[in-house]
Amino acid sequence: MFNINIDNPSGLEIINITNRQLGIELEIIASFGAVINRFVVNDSPFSFITGYADHKDLVDNHPFFSRSAKLFPFPNRLAHGQYTFAGESYQLPANFPWSDHAVHGLLYNQAFLIKETQVDENHARVTLQFDSKHLDAPGYPFPFCLEVIFVLNTTGLLQCETHIVNTGESALPFGDAWHPYFNLGVDRSQFTLSMSPCHEWLHDDDLPSGEKQTFSQFVSPSTLEGVEFNHCFEFDDLESGLIELKRLDGKAQLLYAQQSSYPFVQLYTPNSEASIAVEPMTCPANAFNNEIGLLVLEPGQSSTFQWQCQAIYTG
Repeated sequence: MFNINIDNPSGLEIINITNRQLGIELEIIASFGAVINRFVVNDSPFSFITGYADHKDLVDNHPFFSRSAKLFPFPNRLAHGQYTFAGESYQLPANFPWSDHAVHGLLYNQAFLIKETQVDENHARVTLQFDSKHLDAPGYPFPFCLEVIFVLNTTGLLQCETHIVNTGESALPFGDAWHPYFNLGVDRSQFTLSMSPCHEWLHDDDLPSGEKQTFSQFVSPSTLEGVEFNHCFEFDDLESGLIELKRLDGKAQLLYAQQSSYPFVQLYTPNSEASIAVEPMTCPANAFNNEIGLLVLEPGQSSTFQWQCQAIYTG
């Protein structure tokens, strides 16, 4: 049986989903970007999601990591925070100390409301909500309501769904994404990556150049030893955007999939840790300007996006 406990240590509202019989634990930080902070299955001695140790680690030490946070209304970078939509020009701040661009949207550090929780023998479900009336962003004056639904089952399958509604009176431009950092408890050189056939978008100064090329290096499982990623890919078949991470010793693997509503994925290998970010995106960087994958909702319209991952640990 699943259980849900809500705690508030040091001012962070944290949701803990557990199934003690199956050794499953999922931790979500509702009050800071809807961050997925911990994911354990079969009592694995590590978390399949790389998270934060505590309040200080997240809020004071690494508030800009955006590990496993919700990214909206744009992922990645927006060139110098500037864009034009429907004949009007807008300016967002360069919000990260290491970049001249606007980075990771506007919700990566925002507090989400816990709307609903449900549990039974086979599933746990949590719905979080964010209303733009709580957002101080003059450079993005487009009202919206966003819900995030997490569903976890007894097999270690985690589904993450986002539902967006335009609550304003004019068209709303946006891109949607997540920023999960995955970990298999060993160095990246000790596990393989495989992914569906795709194209790599070439980039210049972390922004798409407008050109893409076939990418097939990981169609078959290959190790990540010596591989450095900070690249955007577009799946050739949007119905089968699959990625698999598997330890060489066979003790752990992660099966990842994103629905066709997320055509793009960003892979990133941080230098400071053994994780790999696998980021489902509706658009690449700078979509408000290059319009690659840019989405628009008319008043009252809504859209839904989903990705999922299944964690497997055999010990």
